[in-house]
Amino acid sequence: MGRKLRSTNLLSNLPQLQNLIKRDPRSYEEEFNQQLHHFEASLAIFELKPDEEAKEFGEIINFLSQVARCYPQKSARFPGQLIELLQKHYPVLNAELRKAIVQALILLRNRGVISNVTVMPLFFTLFRCRDKKLRSMLYSHIVNDVKVANKGKHRDHKLNKSLQSFMYTMVTAADAQDKHGEGAVAAKKSLDVCIELYRKNVWTDAKAVNVIVQACFSPINKIMVTAVQFFLNPMKKSEEGDEEDEDEPSANGESAGKTKKNRVNFMMIQHQSNINRKTKYRTRVLDKATRIRKREQARRDGQLPDEEDEDGIVSGGKKKGSSGPAVNFDALSLVHDPQGFAEKLFARVHRSATATKRGGSTADRFEVRLLLLKLISRLIGHHQLQLMAFYPFLQRYLQPHQVDVTQILALLANASHAFTPPDALQPLIRAVADNFVSDHCAPEVMCAGLNTIRAIAARQPLAVDTDLLNDLVMYRKHKDKGVMMAARSLLVLYRQINPEMLHRRDRGREATIGLISGAPGSTPLGFGEVRAAEGVEGAELLDLPSEDEDSMDELEYESALESDLEASEVEVDESDAEVEIDESDAEVDETSDDEEEAEVDGLELVSDGSEMSEDEADGSGASEVEDAEPVVKKRVDMMRFLTSEDFARIEKLKRRQRQEGSGRQPKKSKTDDGYSDYSEAEAGSDDEQTGEVDDWAILGDYHSRRRRRKATYEERMDSIRAGREGREKFSSNKAKREKEGRSLSNREKRKTKDFRMISHKRSVVTKGKRKLSQKRRELRQHITKQKKKGF
Repeated sequence: MGRKLRSTNLLSNLPQLQNLIKRDPRSYEEEFNQQLHHFEASLAIFELKPDEEAKEFGEIINFLSQVARCYPQKSARFPGQLIELLQKHYPVLNAELRKAIVQALILLRNRGVISNVTVMPLFFTLFRCRDKKLRSMLYSHIVNDVKVANKGKHRDHKLNKSLQSFMYTMVTAADAQDKHGEGAVAAKKSLDVCIELYRKNVWTDAKAVNVIVQACFSPINKIMVTAVQFFLNPMKKSEEGDEEDEDEPSANGESAGKTKKNRVNFMMIQHQSNINRKTKYRTRVLDKATRIRKREQARRDGQLPDEEDEDGIVSGGKKKGSSGPAVNFDALSLVHDPQGFAEKLFARVHRSATATKRGGSTADRFEVRLLLLKLISRLIGHHQLQLMAFYPFLQRYLQPHQVDVTQILALLANASHAFTPPDALQPLIRAVADNFVSDHCAPEVMCAGLNTIRAIAARQPLAVDTDLLNDLVMYRKHKDKGVMMAARSLLVLYRQINPEMLHRRDRGREATIGLISGAPGSTPLGFGEVRAAEGVEGAELLDLPSEDEDSMDELEYESALESDLEASEVEVDESDAEVEIDESDAEVDETSDDEEEAEVDGLELVSDGSEMSEDEADGSGASEVEDAEPVVKKRVDMMRFLTSEDFARIEKLKRRQRQEGSGRQPKKSKTDDGYSDYSEAEAGSDDEQTGEVDDWAILGDYHSRRRRRKATYEERMDSIRAGREGREKFSSNKAKREKEGRSLSNREKRKTKDFRMISHKRSVVTKGKRKLSQKRRELRQHITKQKKKGF
């Protein structure tokens, strides 16, 4: 009787039965069969009314998923039954029951009972459900499962290919174009999965990138903006979150609230530190919050890897502690048809900008159009595309009062390259010069205009004509420092790339020498012309393969100079000891000495030649012919890889060569006094031909600086201590008197006495008996004295 009671209790107590089966599967095989038959019967009944809650049915599913791996043969049909149930009735299932079935399938997949190829299409289909908690759970599982499947060097190409094809169909499906349809929700989550896998360096191939390209053509702004932001910054994590259905409870409410709470807490801590009294505790709290915020910003920008996952894998496919940066392929380089991609995006921007309410077409917001223009400019600059209609379209936005005008100027600079026709850019540069660079504009506006023209000229120097360039260079003497720096940077740029366009007085010494000598690279390139490089420019200056020999030669040279100086000093001492001579004789001696030196040099050359002729005389005529042939010396860059020290030495040797060619001694550096050579200060600032220009670069370093922040407690105390240096120690007047051994005077003591002690004094009695006219006279004198401040 007791055994039957225990068996009936086990059938009703599923957690206890689950624990016993995991310990000893063979002893409880009969109980498992009973629960399996019970599940099949309940499934048949449930399919008659699939919209019921069926809490007991969910508990049976959870139990069977936990112990299915203990009986693989008997539970072989169980995963297929769950998948079939979800495929048929997922829209009408109860939310809790549907979540329980999905959790059971995830558990079976993690334990290897079913394959990911079987269950992944179903999970992508379940993105159509109006359940944020379910979508969040599916999103996390898909990303982690695909990342584990492509762990390390192993790549599951079959899974990747099937999932990418399925995502492509979901993004381009007809129901995905409806804003209020279920297909749009599934397309958005599929796009998020693809972007997250790219960010974790799992899917970095061209097929995954072109799936995101198709999402840029979606009529739904949320999907399109997500895809465009990915191409603008591939490694930055999206912060929008899942906001498809605002009326539903958020599945990521806890994490989203945490992020928002952190942001509000940082702002609140920063505000409190500015208004409250500075203490060491508050300083530590602010420093910690600042470090956390910087680390999160660097992780969003892709400069730092993400936090470690549960399985010990850091995002990017690397384990914790592994060295070396993660590989980040440029997403724009993997686009199949960049020209067609840019043309389609520009057609949408143009259609949205020219749309009217009467026509019935919808117009995107300006922020959305600005994102599209940024992506188009990146495509044009990266692939050097030809989109002639893009440049006249931007001319309407080139006004100082335009919203986000710095971003528009930056994308204009990014859209120019070496193969852009100068005729297309000249109207834009003229518009920037007329609207931004004039005396009636603010210094910040002028600085932005000059920096924009310089960024465009760095990519296409022929876009600026000579008259406009010389007018802009005149602003190098402007009173505002930002405008002066921007104009000087434009001047230095053209000194390097095309000095012929400048006036002779503005070319500089080095550019003038290069034009006169006809040095390689001094002549400007024409439109579409490319100068082929035979090797590293200036590598022939590196005669010695190592720097040790060079340093030894320098030491020998310095020692030779010292010996020559000592010999000359000895000669001068001997000459001073002799009898003085006349100036005319001195001049004659100097000329004769010069002639003798020239003769000696000639004799040395002749002697060298005679020695060579004697050596060659012993050989035959054929050897003379062979010796007469020039010996080709290999370049240093052909024998070894050049290091950063070699490139620095090349620049130093180039500078020395230019100084020797000019016939002037190199200027002494004035770095100790805060000065430096103008050419050296501005050199190396022309790295804009390949890099991207942002709105901060348009404003310039001078005008983009923030205002001086409020000093901290430590800074104020340091300033106070610095002001106390060199003066007497602070103390009260009483302490000073006591230190000097004196007290107050009688007049000062009288001021502190009680009135009853001095009421009988004559001065006090007569003061009370004064006439009214005398009081008025003394009052006027007092007022006059106060106005004169005691004088």
